[in-house]
Amino acid sequence: MAEDNKISVPPGASSIVPPVWFLLSVVMMAVIGYLLPGRQIIAPPYSYFGGVLFVAGLALAVYAKRQFDVVRTPVRPFTKSTHVVATGPFRFSRNPMYLAMVLGLVAVGIGLGKIAPFVMVPLFIMWIRSRFIRFEEQAMEARFGEEYVAYKNRVRRWI
Repeated sequence: MAEDNKISVPPGASSIVPPVWFLLSVVMMAVIGYLLPGRQIIAPPYSYFGGVLFVAGLALAVYAKRQFDVVRTPVRPFTKSTHVVATGPFRFSRNPMYLAMVLGLVAVGIGLGKIAPFVMVPLFIMWIRSRFIRFEEQAMEARFGEEYVAYKNRVRRWI
C-alpha cells in the first residue's frame, strides 16, 4: 500500500482493524457461553447450522474483497478508495464485509447454542457502525461526491 494512499484515523474511529474486533467478539462469545449459566437452546444437530452459516459469511467476505481487488481499491479502513464498488454483493449491501462478520458472529452464537453469547452481535454492529462505517461513509462522500450519494440512495447500509 502506497504511503500517499493512507488516511489518518479520524478522532473517534478505531485504529484496530475490523477483523480484529470480529475475533475479539468471537472470543468474548465463547467466554460468555462458557462462564454464564444457561440452558442449551440450540442443541446438536441444529447447532451445526452455525458452521454452515459461518462458511456462508466467509464466502461473502471473500467475494466482496475480490470486488475490491478487481478495481484495485484498498480494503483496509481509512485508506483512500479509488472507486465506488457497486458490483457483486455491493449491489445489495454497502457493507457486505461487515455483514459477513455479523453472519459469522450469529453462526458462532448458533454453534454455542446459548442465548447469552448473542449479546455480542448487536454490540459488534453498534461498534462497527460508530467506529468505522460512519467515518468511511463521510470519506467516500467527500471523495466521490454525487456518485457515492447516488449509490447510498440506491443501496442499503446492511441489507
